[in-house]
Amino acid sequence: MTAWIMRLPLADQNPVLQLACTLAMFAAAWFLRVETAPMLPPGFPYVTFFPAVIITSFLFGIRFGLISAVLCGAVAYYYFLTPAYSFSIAGKQVALGFYVFVVATDLLLVHGMQAANQQLIKERELNLNLANAKAELVLELQQRVIERKNAIDDLRESEVKTHLATETAGIGLWQWHIPTGHVTWDKAMFDLYGMPPTTDGLVKYEDYMASVHPEDAANQNAVLLDTVSRCGASKREFRILPRDGGDVRYIRAVETARAGPDGQTEWVVGTNLDITEEKNRERHIQLLMGEINHRAKNLLAVVLSVASQTRGVDHADFLKKFSARIRSLAAGQDVLVENQWKRVSLDALIRAQLNHFKDLIGSRITISGDSVQLSPAAVQTIGMAVHELATNAAKHGALSNTKGRIDISWQKIAGKTSDRLVMRWIESEGPPVFPPKEHGFGSMVTGKVVEMGLGGEVTANFAPTGFSWQLDCPFDQISERAA
Repeated sequence: MTAWIMRLPLADQNPVLQLACTLAMFAAAWFLRVETAPMLPPGFPYVTFFPAVIITSFLFGIRFGLISAVLCGAVAYYYFLTPAYSFSIAGKQVALGFYVFVVATDLLLVHGMQAANQQLIKERELNLNLANAKAELVLELQQRVIERKNAIDDLRESEVKTHLATETAGIGLWQWHIPTGHVTWDKAMFDLYGMPPTTDGLVKYEDYMASVHPEDAANQNAVLLDTVSRCGASKREFRILPRDGGDVRYIRAVETARAGPDGQTEWVVGTNLDITEEKNRERHIQLLMGEINHRAKNLLAVVLSVASQTRGVDHADFLKKFSARIRSLAAGQDVLVENQWKRVSLDALIRAQLNHFKDLIGSRITISGDSVQLSPAAVQTIGMAVHELATNAAKHGALSNTKGRIDISWQKIAGKTSDRLVMRWIESEGPPVFPPKEHGFGSMVTGKVVEMGLGGEVTANFAPTGFSWQLDCPFDQISERAA
């Protein structure tokens, strides 16, 4: 609503016009108060002035809202508070205090809504910029793939240019003539595999496969034979054992097959690139991520330590709940780190949060649903909600006895404009259920926090036969591409 108001033409006018409109609204409120005075019972001095203050604040901002509030308050105080036509404060303290409280609250709410709307606009602009950058990156990557494919297609017609380009990039070229079985390498290929060059560049296929790491050889041979049989293309990554006794190297290979006049595969032309340094960087990144995870857990341990030193009326209960919730956040972080902060399945998240009940999964706890990949933000929100649901089930619900059951399911539902995720937590055969007399932090985490974080709707049903909870939210709010 705030965004709609901000788009009104009045909100963009100069201050003089805004002040004039503010005074006009004040005058209209005054006129309506005078006209409705005979119809109103005593005790309603501000009935027409409150709307004027609120509307002015929405349309023109807090400054003009304050002007309207002062003018309206002064007129109401002088003309409509008993004793009328007097600025004496005697007998008017309560009415004046009520007016100040209500107006201040309204202005603060309007200011908060406008500030939140500005923040939302900034975030949307940021998301749009990120989406545009991602689209540009995808286009750039697609262009690079096309350029590489064209280079392979032109290999036989421009051997000199290709040789210069690949030698500069450190890419080895090879050809396999299927009818004769001859495999030809260029100098870069011999260097990659640590073998002395032959005079004609010919290499036996068996010698090539002998250089491949024993654990990778069978699979690489199968991929190459499949490329020949379907006259297609393939891309591989494997390890080699250089003949010169060097360390194990990682190779990325790309090849494409060409058919002869009879339609059968005649040639396979490919490239090899040493990606050992790239693999080493990936391992280094994994090491750094593990270190970050370790340090984050240390920070959470510090939080737990601070909590353990906190004193209060019900310290033990506070410490137990606080510690459990911190461990729930840590479990969600573990799943994120294991998946490199990219793709985390909803199934894996639920099992991580229910790890302390893992012996019951498959018997008293059933978990089923479509394949759903979550964003990091959704992992934290849904993870905390599942933890609170499990804690409540263990204390009061289906897991508080020996025969209760919990069925956790979810499904992706296709819609006309967008898909939705519906997730259900259904308890049965537990003790009788009674609605809570008051709602605490757990209810907020499974309710308002989930609704606000995922833009969805949460339904909790405290039926006597068993508690049930359902989340219905837009799929793009929880999916991995929403990160």
